[in-house]
Amino acid sequence: MTPSRPRPPSFGDMCEAILSDPDGEHSLYTTLAPLYARLKAGDDETLDARRRILDARLPADVSRVLELGCGVGELLARLSARYDAVGVDSYPRLLAFAAVRSLNAVLGDVTRLPFRGAFDAACSFDYRVASVPLAEFCEAARTSLRPGGILVFDAPSDARAVDASGVETFRNGRYHLERAVDVARDPVVVRSDYRVTDRRTGETAVTTERRRLRTYDPKGVRRVLREAGFEDAEVCVDAGGDGAFVASAVRAVETGE
Repeated sequence: MTPSRPRPPSFGDMCEAILSDPDGEHSLYTTLAPLYARLKAGDDETLDARRRILDARLPADVSRVLELGCGVGELLARLSARYDAVGVDSYPRLLAFAAVRSLNAVLGDVTRLPFRGAFDAACSFDYRVASVPLAEFCEAARTSLRPGGILVFDAPSDARAVDASGVETFRNGRYHLERAVDVARDPVVVRSDYRVTDRRTGETAVTTERRRLRTYDPKGVRRVLREAGFEDAEVCVDAGGDGAFVASAVRAVETGE
């Protein structure tokens, strides 16, 4: 018998969780995963841009690709259509969305990967590197790659790269959710307020999520990559959009490999 896959939380589950415990820990990576999935669904423009970034950097002989911080699996699905692709993420509620699409996504810490020399390439987008120490991220990526394997990731250099301030509304048949985002600079802190209304009962609740993001200097990223055992490091500001850049590097071939 095939084991059943975990059911992803629904929009209603998310709203009920906020209404029942507005002072609890809620984030787009945990309780609010259904909203994260809605925000990512159908964003073909962003996905196409990421595929172009990878196509420009990955050789034709790449076969096995690792996505670090694969989230709900939007990019992983595209990678899987072309490569033997594996995703890893530390948030089970995000991975539940990838699982129902039969994607090869596993639970794990992107700074402590269980893979050793298993992949031809590794990639990471959505500025996931901004929430972990860069040196640990690069070291883990290096160990997961074969010698000569390529790492590609995006990273923010300043506050322009993250969510723009504004208000959005989302709803289903019963619940209404309003999301208001404000971005503070230096340090970069993204504050998101979520107001949920149960339209049947009129009950409302508000919860707040704060995410502090690391920003990186491109020159410093090159140095960290070299120290982690990479060579041919390149940082392309034009590819990353306003306030961001794309970095790529090759795992060095060590003596005896």
